[in-house]
Amino acid sequence: MLGTLRLMAAGLVTAIFMAGSASALTHVSAGGSYDITSDNLFFGAVDTGLGGGGTYSVNFTSPSGPVLGNAGASITLRLLNAAFPAGLTMSWVDANNPNNVLATTAILGDVTTKLNTIFSASNPNTLSQNLVFSWAASSPGVTFDFDVAAVPLPAGGLLLLTALGGLGLVRRRKAAAA
Repeated sequence: MLGTLRLMAAGLVTAIFMAGSASALTHVSAGGSYDITSDNLFFGAVDTGLGGGGTYSVNFTSPSGPVLGNAGASITLRLLNAAFPAGLTMSWVDANNPNNVLATTAILGDVTTKLNTIFSASNPNTLSQNLVFSWAASSPGVTFDFDVAAVPLPAGGLLLLTALGGLGLVRRRKAAAA
């Protein structure tokens, strides 16, 4: 019983430490370039301006991979008479070849849309990607917010193995005690 409590306390301390270290935020700007592994969360906002069609692009790079890039976007109508942008899409695009769209999705009104991509050293074309928003038409007063986070894939695997190992030790101790 005491051993199980110690194990739970150690897990709780580790979780608190990890949550405390994940507090950095970086505001991104159109045309900027950012190392996706350098921060825990990137955020930005796009104002469609006076209306009409347009695009907005931010470059993300990774010095190595694999790293899962997760982008999310949601719409905010700042003015009461503003209309949702027609044809609003979010895409991950190969920065070296803009014709190579790696992943794309339509953004629907009042719903947060997620889009994943992988920055992989095994495919060097994916180590530099642009997050591109494009819309066919909009009215003035439309802003959409987005955020991008990196999720290192090997770290997730290590955490899973550690958890499984801990469960195995608890089971082994119970078997030895019985």
